[in-house]
Amino acid sequence: MTDWAPTCLLYLLSVGKEHELVLRVYDAAPTEEELASWMRDGVVRGLLVAHEGDTETFTFIVNFGHVVAARVAPYSVTRTSSF
Repeated sequence: MTDWAPTCLLYLLSVGKEHELVLRVYDAAPTEEELASWMRDGVVRGLLVAHEGDTETFTFIVNFGHVVAARVAPYSVTRTSSF
């Protein structure tokens, strides 16, 4: 359980998908350079996330080798996540 706000929203578009997955991330926000290297190198990485409206965090494993586009945005309570 967490009582702190997410650090960012992470938008991921995976191979074969039409819509982005939006994750509320509680880890340190990844930089553009980190995202690019993870995608280029096919890194599998765990991210600390939570479902929308939930205070329980959990580790979500992402295979960045299947991510074709990624972007980071500051967290705002006015933005919603898809996860």
